Amino acid sequence: MSYKIIHQTDPHNAHLQFDGAFEGKKVTWDTHFFTLESYVAQQKCKKKNLKQFINIEPVDSDVLKLTIALKIAEVNHQNIQKMMIMIRQYKNLSIGRHEYG
Repeated sequence: MSYKIIHQTDPHNAHLQFDGAFEGKKVTWDTHFFTLESYVAQQKCKKKNLKQFINIEPVDSDVLKLTIALKIAEVNHQNIQKMMIMIRQYKNLSIGRHEYG
């Protein structure tokens, strides 16, 4: 599985893109991938016990913005691969924010 790092200055978040499917059509996932701790700090969240989440927003007909924050120690190659598998295999993805965990 391949992906393209757009920007990563530290091991706690990355902006990347990868191809996949959404609702039966091919899309590019324009992804902002965070450790949950980094997301909470960066967004100055008042709610410190924030759950892991996936947020999907349409950009245009073949690009979707994906923001994902997981309880992981760092955003590295292995965790990026796992996240991509999760997104590609999740059958009920839909537009909006989905919390879990």
